[in-house]
Amino acid sequence: IVVLAAVALSAGPAAERRSDLPDRLTDQEFWKLTEDLSEPNGYFRSDNLVSNEQVFARVVPEVVSRTKPGGVYLGVGPEQNFTYIAAMKPKMAFIIDIRRGNLHLHLMYKALFELSADRAEFLGRLFTRTRPEGLTPQATAQELFQGYLGASPASDEVYRENLRAIEDVLVKKHKLPLSPEDLSGIDYVYRAFFAYGPSITWSTNTGP
Repeated sequence: IVVLAAVALSAGPAAERRSDLPDRLTDQEFWKLTEDLSEPNGYFRSDNLVSNEQVFARVVPEVVSRTKPGGVYLGVGPEQNFTYIAAMKPKMAFIIDIRRGNLHLHLMYKALFELSADRAEFLGRLFTRTRPEGLTPQATAQELFQGYLGASPASDEVYRENLRAIEDVLVKKHKLPLSPEDLSGIDYVYRAFFAYGPSITWSTNTGP
């Protein structure tokens, strides 16, 4: 339903006003939108840190055929949005969820994208694993995950260094006024990827 909503938004009258959209938001504008549009945190029965939809990519060809680049994307949940955004090429994207933890997840991604030179480095930071030899910037997704599946977790000290780097990007570089609860939430999300590595599923968490 969310994907259809994104199609309708991009294909309807809003698509004719693409030129009204800003090229980018300032850090202050981004955070104001986040705060103004957010409601109190809600409850969901699992963390849902990765998608539980195994066939979400099947709709991509039809979505691309029915939209034009430069519109507005509306999505929900975790990383499946990146597949849709890469395919649809919107000028602006909104990702919504009942849990504030989803905001923490995407803030983590935002920082890791900025910290990483390529996809292999990104996965190494995401899972806190040492980059396997032979993984070049041209490595396929399958090669990347096969490589990291066999990689041993780094130490908790390395995890803490990576977490500090994430916090520095968000708080020091972008000056986002994250609360102690937000920083704790980012730690909680990031630790799940550290604990489970490439074997993480939608139902895993770091709670008791």
